[in-house]
Amino acid sequence: MLAIVIAALAGFALMVVELSAVRVLAPRFGDSVPVWTNVIGVILLALALGAVVGGRLADRGRAQVMIPLVLFVAAGITVLTPWVVPRVGDAILPESLTLDRAMPVLTSGSLATSLVIFAPPVLCMGAVSPMLIQTVTRFRGGHVGRVVGSLYAAGTIGSLAGTFAATHLLVPSFGLRGTFAIAGVCLVVAGGLAVVLGRAPMSPQSIGAGIAVALLPFGTLAIDEPPPLWLGDGRLVEVVDGAYQRLWVVEREEPFKGGTTKAHVLAINEGLDSFHSIHIDGTTGAGGRYYDAFGLVAPALRARATQPVRVLSLGCAAGTIVRVLEESLPKTTSFVGVDLDPAVVELGHSYFAMPEDDARHRFVGGLDARVYIDRVDLDEPGFDLVCVDTYRNQIYLPVHVTSREFFEAVHRRLRPSGLVALNVGDRPGGGPLLEAVAGTLATVFEVVESYAVPGSRNVLVVGYDGKPGAIAAALATATRPDSCPERFWTRGTHAEAWQRHQALPPDEVLTDDRSSLELLHESLYGRVEAGSRGQKSS
Repeated sequence: MLAIVIAALAGFALMVVELSAVRVLAPRFGDSVPVWTNVIGVILLALALGAVVGGRLADRGRAQVMIPLVLFVAAGITVLTPWVVPRVGDAILPESLTLDRAMPVLTSGSLATSLVIFAPPVLCMGAVSPMLIQTVTRFRGGHVGRVVGSLYAAGTIGSLAGTFAATHLLVPSFGLRGTFAIAGVCLVVAGGLAVVLGRAPMSPQSIGAGIAVALLPFGTLAIDEPPPLWLGDGRLVEVVDGAYQRLWVVEREEPFKGGTTKAHVLAINEGLDSFHSIHIDGTTGAGGRYYDAFGLVAPALRARATQPVRVLSLGCAAGTIVRVLEESLPKTTSFVGVDLDPAVVELGHSYFAMPEDDARHRFVGGLDARVYIDRVDLDEPGFDLVCVDTYRNQIYLPVHVTSREFFEAVHRRLRPSGLVALNVGDRPGGGPLLEAVAGTLATVFEVVESYAVPGSRNVLVVGYDGKPGAIAAALATATRPDSCPERFWTRGTHAEAWQRHQALPPDEVLTDDRSSLELLHESLYGRVEAGSRGQKSS
């Protein structure tokens, strides 16, 4: 019975560590697909090596002594993890790192950190099973098959419990430091039970060393976490560890009417030189960033809509796109904003002038864009404009919100004259990623046009039904709002600024079942070699 409890506790701690590992890495390295791959790969490698080491120790007759010791060592390293990872990350990352140079550094850095921090405790936990099997079968008797089956079943059930507990209970309730501490406590309890199970004679020195290894790291709970290291410009105002990511609110000066004014930007996880939302005092615009390009669809929207306008912003972050559009649309326009992280919506109200919910504004946090499109408010009137800006960690457009099925769902939620507008990041002027997304969108909408945002790698992609050229024609007869840069507007009035996209062949279309989007992202961001360590941005 003791062996079964030990296996269950070790399995529980293992899954808590695995599922929390990326959250610990995310503030420095993000939680992109390569980071997840590195963590899972390192943990699987460590488990395999641990099984080999544990098997050899068991054959040498050391299982009774080694089981508690490896569990205590694993406990000590596990509890230290939230303090060690930020320091290792700060030592690895260049102090000046731009988004275009980030992928190779973040990929190799997260792999190195995972090997240093997560491989040792997981190796120890992987060594427990073969030593437990040897201990039970040799000293307690019983059939080997039954013992192995029982211990593996216990470990699997413990892992199952750790999987649900880490995501739904421990991290939200106790934070990362508390979560890793709880995993450490489980390993210490398992080590204590292993001492009882083995009944091996141990010297006072060995007992004292084991207790010290098990308890010393818990003293670090009183140590402050390393201060957040913001690698970009400006003054760090607030850091929030939300349910999905670390959020940074940064205050800095922005050029404004011949002088400067205060601005707040919202960055996520590793941050770098990019951000997800901005509010500049004195204007609803974004200072010439790509967000302002969404305002180019407003004249066409006013011309096409025959009733009070409804706008849906998916991935609304802190409401920048809503503010950009609000100045250019009728005062009767209603807005719905949806963001995956509720903490982002809260910060939007606090720092980014996001309107409070009222008759014209409704902001929903904690809901995926695809879920909203597919399931929510199906009985409500359709939308005249759906804006999609659902980037994850600055780098990734999620596969499930760029598929043909997603665009079909958006089309169903639009009124007949409605438009969809997407932000797509690619090489300046566009490239294979743009062609894949726009070509997929063109399988659903009659007209798909894209506008390369001046001075950026962002492209505004617009889909609608009807005759092409509607946006440029509407801009040519409309009045430019103060918030929209003149260079955006003037260029947008020319039809040649809007590239027409044709539907992709069926075997190239992005679908829920098959999508090349992740490979295209890796190709885009992985092509630039990492630079040397630079000076910290001021």
